[in-house]
Amino acid sequence: MSCQKIKLIFIMLKKISILTVLALGLLIPKFVSATTAPPISDKSYAGKYVSQSIADPIVIEAGNTKEVVVKIKNTGKITWKAAGLNYVSIYTIEPNYRASVFYDKTSWVHNDQPAKLRADTKPGAVGEFRIKLKAPTKLGDYTEKFFLVSENHTWIQGTYFFFKIKVVKNTKPVATSEALGNSAGEVDAAVDSGEYASHLLALSSKNLEIAQGGDNVNFIVRYTNDGAKEWTKYIWQEAGSMALDNSAVPNISDPSWQSRKIIESGNNTIKPGDPLEFGFVFKAPRLKGDYILRFQLMANDHTTSGGTLELPVKILADAPSDYAETVWQTARTLVSEPNIRVGLYKDSKPIKFQSNFRYEVLAGGVSKGWLEPTELATLSYQQGVYTFVGGSLDFSGHGFIRLVPEDKEAYFTLTNYDREVSWKGNKNFNVYRGVLEYVYSPKSAMPYVINELPLDAYIAGIGETSNGAAMEYIKAILVAARSYAYKNILASVSSPSPSFDVFPTTVDQLYLGYNSEVLMPRVVQAAQATYGEMVIYDGNPVTTPYFGNSNGWTRGWKEVWGGTDKPWLQPVECIYDKGKSMFGHGVGMSAYDASRRAAEDGWTYDQILKYYYTGVGVERVY
Repeated sequence: MSCQKIKLIFIMLKKISILTVLALGLLIPKFVSATTAPPISDKSYAGKYVSQSIADPIVIEAGNTKEVVVKIKNTGKITWKAAGLNYVSIYTIEPNYRASVFYDKTSWVHNDQPAKLRADTKPGAVGEFRIKLKAPTKLGDYTEKFFLVSENHTWIQGTYFFFKIKVVKNTKPVATSEALGNSAGEVDAAVDSGEYASHLLALSSKNLEIAQGGDNVNFIVRYTNDGAKEWTKYIWQEAGSMALDNSAVPNISDPSWQSRKIIESGNNTIKPGDPLEFGFVFKAPRLKGDYILRFQLMANDHTTSGGTLELPVKILADAPSDYAETVWQTARTLVSEPNIRVGLYKDSKPIKFQSNFRYEVLAGGVSKGWLEPTELATLSYQQGVYTFVGGSLDFSGHGFIRLVPEDKEAYFTLTNYDREVSWKGNKNFNVYRGVLEYVYSPKSAMPYVINELPLDAYIAGIGETSNGAAMEYIKAILVAARSYAYKNILASVSSPSPSFDVFPTTVDQLYLGYNSEVLMPRVVQAAQATYGEMVIYDGNPVTTPYFGNSNGWTRGWKEVWGGTDKPWLQPVECIYDKGKSMFGHGVGMSAYDASRRAAEDGWTYDQILKYYYTGVGVERVY
């Protein structure tokens, strides 16, 4: 047989095989490239790759970071959970649990676990994962392979996918937030350079199921010093544990702790490569339910990269009626966490609303029905009449419109609203948590779009700093921001005709919402670690202004704004601001000076706040 005939037969067989595959519906797309699947123990979990936000090859300059959004459809019978026991996330494979060279310490759960599911995903719905890839210094072509997992339960069949990545020469240094114009966002060089990094070597369990609230739990964690600096001081602390249903923050502290937050501290020398182990006791949360307990390792007053532990815990029964939580000395009775109302923007044009979560639609306080996940809605106002069109709902009337989520973790997108911040990169900050309210404002003579949400959800979306800033500085900014916002909420309560509490701009505070949380996960960690804490003077929360930088000294309230002087807002020296021109009003905390004191002098967040705000304390209010 001639070579030509053999070639023709090969071509015909190849065509027949492809047609057969097509006919059977088995055409293998990108995500089913030849690989050996990990063991599947529960076939009720299944998925199918849908898309990724950046096509292969993903080009990244050496040392830089690039985010890729991956969407995978839940084709199984079980709802995928974003948190708690059996939560869904991504792991590396070939080999399984392989440490990736694209590990990003600020966003990955672990060096083999790049991302968790963003929100609970029902069968038939599409789940979203945001993976930040930090390119290594070695140039070249890479293939990174991944698979979905239901934690401690099963690999999820059909969810293999991979990235083709090209690492190229870095043509320019990575821009810091200051170079981008964010004077409040000094980068923590120690964290950014890897001077203070840690790695979790071992722990008692990756999640816990506890029979009853209030039980004592003995736990062990072991870390290694992965950074370039030796540790001469270290702290193991609670860092913002939470109930998954957003109920009251659990008190897990034990009398053996040093304070309500600090579990253990020491001053032994821990050299790079040395291990450090903590054996400690915590109390199981009092009420039945699912929780995420958060702990954090600090070294030399720096938050270590890789030193935050999130521990899923399930409590099967409430604590006994006579159970008493650990009480730490405080004269303050905690209040309930308030909601804050943010006046996002005003517009005479219709607005478009969409969410992956279910929202109840109310007009004038009366329910009109439900907007189902992914359904697009249009809200408009004309001559005293509100109109809503979306999903199965189509109505008009004189009552203002509210969209209230069924799920407390819900967020929504204003699809025809563009909001970019120059120093935050190419990001549209048009996604927000909580309630949307659409109401006409006589003062503005047009409708206002208002976002109502719990105060700490608002704080997590504050964009006044950068993700790379010193953690203690970020905490200081957020405690000041929470105090400022709380005072505005109280002022609105006493106002005869309040519409909202704060603007989302630096007129009040730069609030960027959900996309800011995604962009800056360390800010979210700082919000959780300082939950409910505010600046207190004479027993009460006070207004706490802050600004870019001073010319060497801050200024008093009366000097800038007149009226009665505020005793906690007295001029203080800012050593790192000397030689600069004043940027901002100059009252309260200098962001630049505070960030340098945290990064270079090792100041803690309460130390920072007590310096710039004279005679104050830092206490938890709710």
